[in-house]
Amino acid sequence: MLKGNKNEKIIETIIGTETVIEGKIKLPTSLRIDGKVHGEVDCSGDVFIGKDGYVEPVVKAKNIVIAGEVKGDVITTEKIHVQPSGKLTGSATSKGIIIEDGGVFNGNSTIEEVESKSKQKKNKTEEPKKEVVNG
Repeated sequence: MLKGNKNEKIIETIIGTETVIEGKIKLPTSLRIDGKVHGEVDCSGDVFIGKDGYVEPVVKAKNIVIAGEVKGDVITTEKIHVQPSGKLTGSATSKGIIIEDGGVFNGNSTIEEVESKSKQKKNKTEEPKKEVVNG
């Protein structure tokens, strides 16, 4: 586990540069990929794909940072960040996407609407209407 100051992300699992994984990876924490993954990555935390990292065909996570290459579907509950050395070919579904100068994104994107805090509070405080029928 790598730990830094409060502003740095904690990475629980690291897939090294010489590692090749075929199959599904599912984990509740953050993941860094410097090797190759041929299969679905399903992560409840953040996924960091290093400069030498490669993933296909699906990556699901809270946030995804791409410095390497991803081919396929990228799905996040928060944001996708393509760094200058990163390449994403496929579809992206997220609440936001950042592509830095030099970063490459070829494919389709779907940006999901972010629900405002006032709307969330309103939905939580509204009581369901009850209908009374006298018979």
